[in-house]
Amino acid sequence: RKPLKPGEEPKEEAKGLGTGSAVLIQNGTHKELYGKVEGIDADNCRAMVKLAIRGKVVTVSQFGLNLVSSAEYTKYAKDLSRFSKAEKKREEKDAKEEKPKEEKPKERSPEKEKSRREETSEGKKKESSGSKRPQTRSPDRDKDKKKPKQEEPSWLHQDLKVRFINKHYSGGKYYISKMLVEDVVSPTSCICRTESGRILEDIKQKKLETVIPKEEGAHVMVVLGKHRGQVGRILHRDWQKSRALVQLQGHQDGEATLSYDVICHYTGEYED
Repeated sequence: RKPLKPGEEPKEEAKGLGTGSAVLIQNGTHKELYGKVEGIDADNCRAMVKLAIRGKVVTVSQFGLNLVSSAEYTKYAKDLSRFSKAEKKREEKDAKEEKPKEEKPKERSPEKEKSRREETSEGKKKESSGSKRPQTRSPDRDKDKKKPKQEEPSWLHQDLKVRFINKHYSGGKYYISKMLVEDVVSPTSCICRTESGRILEDIKQKKLETVIPKEEGAHVMVVLGKHRGQVGRILHRDWQKSRALVQLQGHQDGEATLSYDVICHYTGEYED
């Protein structure tokens, strides 16, 4: 430690992962980004992290986080040049790996070269003699250029237990609390009921996230992918890889290993 200057107070460093801890995301979509922990989901070994650059709250596995000091966080958290340099190096590395070996030009025989020149000269004469047609642009080509933004896939379903992840709604009263989907109004909005019995209307899907039950044998619903809409029970959970082995309903051999992002705690009716 450096000696403290007059009037300077020692800074206390976080001893463990918790609310307010400064972290560096080591893998996934938000790799190499700094942030601060907003909350901990101990049941699913996941953490809600507010990114320093974008200000967005994301949910990541605790095993993909690295605790950093406050000094490192202050120096590098909002350093866009550091992030752009790392991104540039990664792109250059990928380009080198994907770049094919340069092929040597094939030598042409004198006879083939002569015939090729004659064909090109004849083709130019035909083009000059023929009438020029105005170039027209296909309307379908213009449509392809302006592609609409892909909408977020809908995963809402009645009787799902979800977690509220928006801290600005109602002054953060329901932030990180669990609630039940009572009814689905549209593909991306629903009516929820809190644990205290309060009804919340017109809740957008982006304010919610899936919940994974911690009890073995608990029922879940597949909300995305080819098994979407099917109900099953959890046989085994892999916390480190954020996935679970699920026995799908109505399939004796229908065991599937699914990510936590595509399954959600289901509290509705089901058949064993």
